Amino acid sequence: MKSITSTTQIMADFAVNTGYEALPYTAVEIAKISIIDGVGVCLAGSQSSASKIIADYVSEGNSKPEATVISRGYKTSASEAALANGTMMHALDYDDCAEAFLGHPTTVILPAVLALGESNRISGKEALLAYILGYEVGNKIGLGMGPAHYDVGWHGTATVGTLAAAVAAAKVLKLNVQKTRMAMGIAASLAAGLRQNFGTMTKPLHAGNAARNGVFAALLAQKGFTADPGILEGSFGYARVFKGAAEPNLEEMTKNLGAPFEIVSVPPIIKLYPSCRATAGCIDAILYLVNQHAIKAEDVAEVECRTSSHTPQILIHPRPQTALEGKFSIQYCMAIAIVDKEVGLGQFTDHKVQSPKIQELIKKVKFVHPPEMGYTMADSLRGRVEVVVRLNNGTEFSRLVKVAKGDPENPLTKKEMESKFLDCARLVFSRQDAKRCLDKISTLERMKDISTLMRVLNSPGGGDN
Repeated sequence: MKSITSTTQIMADFAVNTGYEALPYTAVEIAKISIIDGVGVCLAGSQSSASKIIADYVSEGNSKPEATVISRGYKTSASEAALANGTMMHALDYDDCAEAFLGHPTTVILPAVLALGESNRISGKEALLAYILGYEVGNKIGLGMGPAHYDVGWHGTATVGTLAAAVAAAKVLKLNVQKTRMAMGIAASLAAGLRQNFGTMTKPLHAGNAARNGVFAALLAQKGFTADPGILEGSFGYARVFKGAAEPNLEEMTKNLGAPFEIVSVPPIIKLYPSCRATAGCIDAILYLVNQHAIKAEDVAEVECRTSSHTPQILIHPRPQTALEGKFSIQYCMAIAIVDKEVGLGQFTDHKVQSPKIQELIKKVKFVHPPEMGYTMADSLRGRVEVVVRLNNGTEFSRLVKVAKGDPENPLTKKEMESKFLDCARLVFSRQDAKRCLDKISTLERMKDISTLMRVLNSPGGGDN
């Protein structure tokens, strides 16, 4: 592994000394889109079983009421609010993701920023700056670690995300360079999350725990708690221990920090479907085919999903039995798309997954991996796919998708983004309250105190008083 003076020092210095005025307009606008998306999926996710368990757990404590647990009507400590909100935001696997981040950035960074930001009454500009810097550091660390970190079994949302959340939290607290390095050092020892838990409640817990640990690390550092100041590059530090099968590239972690900002050069992928991103291209294809050709489940002989050879390493549940497993099953996503002709929030229930009709159709779905579809994680998340449907009468239909909807090269329209947000928020708020929340985030940079936003998110009808 090629060494440089201090990767940790360079990153901390960049985060501490970058102000809002350094942010390009595009970075702020993209950040607001992801924050809108994150809040929306958090509202919808708050109704899940995993979220209810976490929210109940947090409410049982006697923590100081510093920060809002979204949609729950109460406050708790900043770290516990970050835990609850991060878990809820990732509960449906509907939140944004980023290839370089090796996972989901907003679900770990935003809960940390909102929790500490509310308790410290920061402005909207300060919140946006902390979020963008967390994204920058997380993406750079992910780039340096490379896909091998993910391939060996680590969940980047948890491992990369903990450091990203810590840097964002340190920025909210206005820590100096030395204390930001301490926060990163503490966070690195708290980072963990295993991909074996995909398809269970523990996967969204990865996000909540990363957000909480980021807040916890920054608060400890603020009080003078110590850690190794060179945690990224140290002999037994983050990069070497978490490296996976390939050597990490420390130079990549600090190369062109903020020039341009990662959120501009590689914006997050906004999901159109509440399932793992690796299902998106095939869902695009199957929905086109079933609607274009009026395909019925009883007429299907076989569905062939031509994807990257890496994709089955992500979609690890070929015979799912629960809604959470269904989110990581190309077989289920194809089957439910054929039966329901849509793939939305209502399609991921245990009842639907366990339906005999669906289970029978699942058996007819298979993977194939032509060389031209690639073999990397990037190919699985953003590469081309093709779906071929063969009917009992011998008819065959196929659809090639070069870039799935939601990718920066094929982004959701403003109308689609607003529709997704309102569809998620309606599970908790009235349309009027949801629209008011949307308007506030859309003008976040004008907000003098983000507590204004958090009051709206605390409960339906929450006012500005």
